[in-house]
Amino acid sequence: MLNGVRVFSPLLQAYEAGYSKEEIKGGILQRLEPEFDNPTVLDRYGIDLLAAESVNITKVRMNRCASEIYDKSMMIRRELLSKDKNICAEVCSQWEEQIGKALSLYWNALKFEHNKGDLPIDEYAYELLRNIGGLIEGTFQVYLKELLHIAFFAQDKNVSHSEIAALSLGEVVKKLSEMLGSVDIFTLSPWLVPLNQWRNIAQHLSIDTEQSLIVCRYGVKNQHVIKLERQELMDVANSIFLVYSAIRTSHTIFFLDHADNLISHCKGFKRKDLDEQFQFCVGAASQGFEVVDLSIREDMAYAELVDVTFEEAMPRGIHASQFVYQLWIITKSDSVIIKYISKSGSERLTATARGEDCRKIFEGEEGFSYLASVVNFEFK
Repeated sequence: MLNGVRVFSPLLQAYEAGYSKEEIKGGILQRLEPEFDNPTVLDRYGIDLLAAESVNITKVRMNRCASEIYDKSMMIRRELLSKDKNICAEVCSQWEEQIGKALSLYWNALKFEHNKGDLPIDEYAYELLRNIGGLIEGTFQVYLKELLHIAFFAQDKNVSHSEIAALSLGEVVKKLSEMLGSVDIFTLSPWLVPLNQWRNIAQHLSIDTEQSLIVCRYGVKNQHVIKLERQELMDVANSIFLVYSAIRTSHTIFFLDHADNLISHCKGFKRKDLDEQFQFCVGAASQGFEVVDLSIREDMAYAELVDVTFEEAMPRGIHASQFVYQLWIITKSDSVIIKYISKSGSERLTATARGEDCRKIFEGEEGFSYLASVVNFEFK
């Protein structure tokens, strides 16, 4: 999880390259503003959240197919919102819980991800197709069904959540492709295999190997065969992930952009502990700190933050100490400890807070400034 922050967020690398917080935020806002109907709402959100979406939309826009899917998905969402804000919010809310569970499955899969480069070809094919099948079946499919539900209402067709949920992936891909105005939009090039058939190949393990080739079979009545080199199968996985990212990013940006309209029905969902811990690490990264150790127990939560900037250690250490409250928020531990280490490693500050003091702030008994008077500091 700790290493994952570097993979999924550019913040640490940006600080290490010498960019200031203001420059980083300015670049992120410049990238995101054209994607929003209401760019002023960007000021509401933290740089940790916006940085991730900035990277996502940049990758989507670099690929013609993914960019087209993103635009068409966003067009459908905005069309229903303009027709009936209440209905749009209600439909979106019906999928919140399922999307929350789907994202938890996604993060669970990432937690166990490992380098496949040295695996024998049969193990490589099995592992990569297992990832492909898990992504499509466990996560991507839910986003597609939500978008299809929105598309039906945008075309004035009243369809229930249960009717959409009962559809097979093949039916969802076919109907959504028609509504997006392109019957082949979910057929990946250059392999010309539809998204649902990649799921079938993966789920049914319809694979074999011939020397350096991975042989995939799909279709019931008319069976098709496609042969791929190792790198080609990785290219398939990357293409599927990019299409998934286009749909998911359109969902996220739409919700951020139109939160005021959607909040009438959409209440969010409870995130898993691991998701919240990852977000804590990304939040620290947004301020130029890399979390290199994170230990959580009921009686104590401990995080070690290493500075990736060259700024003066003392004020940076005080800044890092404020994360004791964020750490308590996600753990509710009896005590919380933040250990700050300067970039050189020569200066350290440890901040310790009691859970009961953090609770007073959380429940509104005290303001946030109260924390400075009760936190114990030790500087070396």
